Amino acid sequence: MQSTKKYDIVVAGGGIAGISAAVRAGSMGASVLLIEHYPFAGGMSSAGMVSPFMKSVTGGKNLVLGIYKDLEASMRRMGGMIDNGFYSWAFRSAANELLTENGVDIQFNADVVRLNKEGQRITSLDLMTPDGMKRIFADQFIDTTGDAQLVALGDFPWEKGDEKTGKLQALTLFFRMAGIDVKKTAAYSKEHPEDFLEWMDFKYDFSRIISIAGYKGLIEKAKAEKRFPEDVDYVFFTTLPESGEGAFNTTNILGIDPSTSASLTEAEKVGHKQVAQVVDFLNRDVPGFEYAYLVDTAVQVGVRETRRAVAQYMMTGDDILNGAKFPDVVARGCYGVDIHGQKGEESRMDDLEEGAWYDIPRRSLRVKDAENLQVAGRCIGATREGHAALRIQPTASATGEACGAMAALAVSSKTAIDKVPYEKIEKILTHNIA
Repeated sequence: MQSTKKYDIVVAGGGIAGISAAVRAGSMGASVLLIEHYPFAGGMSSAGMVSPFMKSVTGGKNLVLGIYKDLEASMRRMGGMIDNGFYSWAFRSAANELLTENGVDIQFNADVVRLNKEGQRITSLDLMTPDGMKRIFADQFIDTTGDAQLVALGDFPWEKGDEKTGKLQALTLFFRMAGIDVKKTAAYSKEHPEDFLEWMDFKYDFSRIISIAGYKGLIEKAKAEKRFPEDVDYVFFTTLPESGEGAFNTTNILGIDPSTSASLTEAEKVGHKQVAQVVDFLNRDVPGFEYAYLVDTAVQVGVRETRRAVAQYMMTGDDILNGAKFPDVVARGCYGVDIHGQKGEESRMDDLEEGAWYDIPRRSLRVKDAENLQVAGRCIGATREGHAALRIQPTASATGEACGAMAALAVSSKTAIDKVPYEKIEKILTHNIA
């Protein structure tokens, strides 16, 4: 077992939440190590090809600034982002830039296989790397793995799925196509509005990103001919201006619990089969796709929900929909309760009124019974309904940044994280909570 230098803070999971945590802590002078399974940063934003970013502005008020906006600015400078849509390569590049600028050490190609603790305090993590096992020591730990891996390895409390049924949200394998005649397919949608989703207004500005979701009539015919996935009800894609490219959030993988290797393997198989069928359908049946072609599929299937930590406070669906406010707010959001239903379960999208938002308290980032472990992003402390709103990328960035700030303050004050005065936290995070 190799031992490395001790860090102030270790962040496990290099998605947008982990990046934001590590960058904020590094910017405050803490020594930080970011651990990531893949040989690149980004998580669902890169490996999952999840674009565009979901809503974080309401009533003209921008709720998430800070590291999230730094990532956006970097991607725009390199021509990798327009409106709220971005390329996964641009996200990886922007993340590397920010991590390097803020002195964060990175351990790619590494998996946490053991968590060592004394009582309820974590002392170190054991990593499996290409050059053998390594033991990493730190004072503070942040779990941004998406699957609450540190929480589970430490035998700290966690929940998974619907509280009554155990169902987990559907999975999606994103993919990209090029060679699309966007104006032709948009014109078709205007001619057949009944075949498209209710939220579409068919007012297209081809200098900006457009979203199209539907083709229900064409899909019904293709399903009758057994050449379209039964579990997919519509095709949804967003386009980059004048590029002829589209990012597709379309596949719908049901009946799979993505928290095990075997089930994730099965999800990948189903996802790629669905992609092939959808691409063939688009080429054969949909005007504007006659000469379109598949560019790429995501490195991994997109996972919306697995384990979530039991925190000192669990955000609920009522908190989301009622715009709850808390005295210890560390982040905010305005995205509603969005559940992609499993088999035998209705999908759900409950939006907030324009101008409304909710607070996220520091207690939802503090793992119950763990002295020096916080969570952010997809494994945040929440009920299933609360989690269904908090899991999106902008909010994940805000909660990750909050964890990084609190961990750095605990280290610099040489105190337990729960004893860091809220006034100090508030000062660091003013941009996201004022």
